[in-house]
Amino acid sequence: MIVSHRHGFIFFHNPKCAGTSFRETLAPYHDDPFTFWGIYNAPYFHNMIDHTHLRLWEMQAQFPALFDKTANYNSIIFVRSPYARFLSAMNEHLKKFQPQIDVAGMSPDQRRGLVEEFIAKVLHVSRIITDWRFIHFSPQNWYLTFGGRTVPRHVIPMIEGGDGFAQAGLDALGLPDLAVPRHNPSPVDLSAALSSKPVRDHIETFYAEDFAFFRADPALAPLAVPPP
Repeated sequence: MIVSHRHGFIFFHNPKCAGTSFRETLAPYHDDPFTFWGIYNAPYFHNMIDHTHLRLWEMQAQFPALFDKTANYNSIIFVRSPYARFLSAMNEHLKKFQPQIDVAGMSPDQRRGLVEEFIAKVLHVSRIITDWRFIHFSPQNWYLTFGGRTVPRHVIPMIEGGDGFAQAGLDALGLPDLAVPRHNPSPVDLSAALSSKPVRDHIETFYAEDFAFFRADPALAPLAVPPP
């Protein structure tokens, strides 16, 4: 997150939604005593958690005073198609935690099989909740709603191939035009995995609340459209 008490805004860092790029642009505005970046022990949860991508229940438990300010502060979050975001999370996880796998040297069929096996044997909701290494697979709804309300004031869609979302974010926060350099692009094309029924079924089932949230808002509904 980026928190500016002086300007009264919060940028919620939804994983795999250009957050690293945007938070670097907003870094000069951050004036909270805590830098929301990195892995720290969370006494409340008796666990290590990723404070870069605090989910709302983690924010409420760890930083209750700051969470209370979400009712009055301006705030934004970027959201993305669950299909594209899942593939980006796969890329991130493989790059960081499975570097011994030569994904770049695989054929599309092999990459599809790798993703299928990862879903079947490795990826489980308990790991996503408790193991910070799987934070990027969190449903976006965990960053959007808490206690029956949508917490970020402005929910801004990322359209693949475009960068208008960044300007929309700056506009929503009332900030001047700023350069938003691209960081951390996905290194390998995993799109072949979306031709797999088990992969698509997993995305559509596990992220069902994300799809429902997007479909309920005409501005976000294009994010819920399945890829060809």
